[in-house]
Amino acid sequence: MKQIDIIRTYAQKRCLIVDDVPDIRASLKRMLTDFGCSDVDTAGNAEEAIDLCERNHYQILIADYNLGSGKNGQQLLEELRFHRLLRNTSLFIMITAENASHYVLHALEYQPDDYLSKPITRQGLRARLDQDLLRKETLTPVNECLDQNKPRKAIEACMQLMQEETRYKTDICKVLGELLCEVEEYPQALQLYSGLYNEKSPIWVQLGYAKALFGTKEIAKAKAALTKLIAESPLCVDAHELLAELLESQNQIEQAQHTMAQAVSLSPQSVNRQRELGRICKAAGDNIAALHAFRAALRHGKNSCHEAPADYISLADTLIHVGKNETGQTAKKYADEALEAVKQVEKKFSRHPIAKIHSKLVEAEVFDMLENATAADQATEAAIAMLAAVTPSILNNSPIDFSISCAQALIERGKYDEGEKLLQAVAAINSNHDKAIKIDKLLREPLTSEGIEYATKLNKLGITHYQKKQYHEAVNAFTSVLRELPNHIGLNLNLIQALVSKAKSQPLNQTELSLLDSSLLRIGEPEADSQHASRVNYLKKQIEKIKADTI
Repeated sequence: MKQIDIIRTYAQKRCLIVDDVPDIRASLKRMLTDFGCSDVDTAGNAEEAIDLCERNHYQILIADYNLGSGKNGQQLLEELRFHRLLRNTSLFIMITAENASHYVLHALEYQPDDYLSKPITRQGLRARLDQDLLRKETLTPVNECLDQNKPRKAIEACMQLMQEETRYKTDICKVLGELLCEVEEYPQALQLYSGLYNEKSPIWVQLGYAKALFGTKEIAKAKAALTKLIAESPLCVDAHELLAELLESQNQIEQAQHTMAQAVSLSPQSVNRQRELGRICKAAGDNIAALHAFRAALRHGKNSCHEAPADYISLADTLIHVGKNETGQTAKKYADEALEAVKQVEKKFSRHPIAKIHSKLVEAEVFDMLENATAADQATEAAIAMLAAVTPSILNNSPIDFSISCAQALIERGKYDEGEKLLQAVAAINSNHDKAIKIDKLLREPLTSEGIEYATKLNKLGITHYQKKQYHEAVNAFTSVLRELPNHIGLNLNLIQALVSKAKSQPLNQTELSLLDSSLLRIGEPEADSQHASRVNYLKKQIEKIKADTI
C-alpha cells in the first residue's frame, strides 16, 4: 500500500487511547495525530473507556495494561469483547511495562491484535500500526462475518481470500483453522493443519494440529503432538490446557489435575483457568486444591465480566465438603465462609433465578452440616417454591452447565422429581451434543441414542451376574454403574430386583436396605401407563416384605 493510502487509512479511523498517566495519553495522541488520525479520544481508566465505547465505535484502541485502581487493560479487553463493544474489524493494541510472563501470557490468551512493551517510540509505533492496519484491512471480509456472529460465512470468506494473492496468507490460515475447530469441522481443520505441520512449525500450527487430532478422536496422536509442543514451548498455556482436557476425557483425572495446575501456574490471573482447575480438582477428590482454585477464581474475577454465580456456588459447595471432615470452630469457619458465598450470590445476582435457587440448595447443605434441620428444610422449600417460576426463557438466559448443576443439587437434596423436571426442561432448550449426553447421565431415562446405548452397555454386566444367580456380584455391578447414571430408572429397578433376590437367601445388611430406599426415591412415582409401573408396584411389595421380616 502506498504512503498516501496509509495516511488516508489513518484519517478514516476513530481512535481511543486508554492510560492512567496524562502525559502518556497526550504523547500517544500527538503520535496518532501526526500519523493522520483526526479523531482521537482519550480515557484515564477502564470505566471511562467502556463508557466511551458504549457511545462510539472505535477502529483503533490502544490501552496500557496497568490502569491504576479498578479494571486493568486485560479486564478492559475482556469487558469490551464480552459486551460486544469491540468489533472484530477494530484494532486493539495492549501496551505494558510488565515483564512477568504470567501477565504476558494472560494478555495473549485474549488475543489483542498486537502487544507492545514500553518505552513506545514514534517510529516503533508507526511501523507496528502500519503492519497491523494492513493485516486488519485484508481480513475485513472475515471479521465482518464474525461481527455478525456468522462463523461459517467467515470460513467461506477465508477460503475466498486464500485464492487471492496476498502477503497475509499465514494470518488467513491461522484464522481459518481456529474457525474450523470452533464449528467442530475437525476433519477439515486436520487437513489444513496437516499441510502446514512439520518439525519447525510455529506454535499455532502445532496447537491447531493437536486440537484437530483430538477433535477427530485420534487421541494417541493428539497426546504425542501436545507432549512435543510442551517440551519445546513450556510456556504455551493453551497446550497444557488442551492436554488436561484430553487426559480428563480418558478418565486420567489426577494427571489432568497436574497438567491443569501447570497451566494455571503459568497464567494464574485467568478466571476461566482457575475455575477449570477447581472443577478438575473436585473430580479428582482433591477438595483442598479445589478450594484454593475457586478462591483464586473469585479473587481474579473481581471487576471482571467473567465473575459468575457458579464461582460462588462452587466455592460454597467445596467449603461444605471440606468442612464436613472438620469439627468445632474449624468446621464453623468453613460453614460461615460458605454462607457468605451464598449471600454474595443473592446480593450480586438477584435477577438470576437459577442462581437464587442453587444458592438456597447450597444454603440447605450448610445448615445440614451445622445440624440445623429446620433451617435446612426451610432453605430447600424456598428453592422449590422459586423453581415453579422457571420458564424456558429463563433457562435460555442461563448457562446450560449451571442449570444442570442446579438440577443435580435438587436431586442430591432428595428432590428427585423436581430435579428430573428441571433436567427435562433444560434438555428441551439444549442443542449441544456434549451437554445432551451430560443431561442423559442424570435423567431417569436417557433421551439420546448415545445415552440409551451407554446405559445398555453398563447394564450388561449386572444382568449377566443376575442371570447366573450371582446376586451379590449383581448388586455390586449395578451399584457401580449407578455412580455414573444415578437416576436411571432401569438400572435402579435392576438393583432393587437383585437386592430382593439376594434377600431370599440371606438377610440384607443396613447399607443394602438403604440402597432399596434410595433407589425407590430416585425412581419416583411412575405414571399409571408407564412401562415401569407394574414392575415398580411389584418390587415395592417385595421391599415391604423384606422390611417386615427384618423387624
